[in-house]
Amino acid sequence: MNVVTSNQQARRLGWIALYTRAHQENTAIANIARQGYDAYCPMIARLRRHARKTEQVLRPLFPSYVFVRLDEDRFQWRPLLSTVGVRSVVRFRENLGFMPEGFIEKLRAYEAAGRLQQAVAPALEPGANVKILDGPFENLIATVLSIPEKDRVWLLLDIMGREVRIQQDTWSLAHQ
Repeated sequence: MNVVTSNQQARRLGWIALYTRAHQENTAIANIARQGYDAYCPMIARLRRHARKTEQVLRPLFPSYVFVRLDEDRFQWRPLLSTVGVRSVVRFRENLGFMPEGFIEKLRAYEAAGRLQQAVAPALEPGANVKILDGPFENLIATVLSIPEKDRVWLLLDIMGREVRIQQDTWSLAHQ
């Protein structure tokens, strides 16, 4: 996010982020729109597993955050603080944190094209060798020990000649 000083705010308008109450993104957007602002909450298609069924549902890409466009007609952001569903405006001290130029437009285009979807975790089995793609153990090779939860696995790493057991998200692994 770009930090914009108060003097620059009047000249440079764009999208800001609002922090919402838990699971109140839709309520916040409806109330923000009633005030005449353009509001947006990017949604991602996620797989939900429940009662032996898997279905695809839409969930916020950034839970508890929505974006609002400030323009020449609607530059006053303080009324947003008293909007139902909104907790606060994302700021850096007294300065608003504007989103990078074009970020929201690209996000909307990706969403409209159906390109925002939950990554599919690789099918893993105990004994398989995997490469860790993210985190402090990035690019290390590990062996899958067990899969106790739906999205986490226990791995065995060889670090400095010693075997270490860690738990990792399946999304951050790739078959080796």
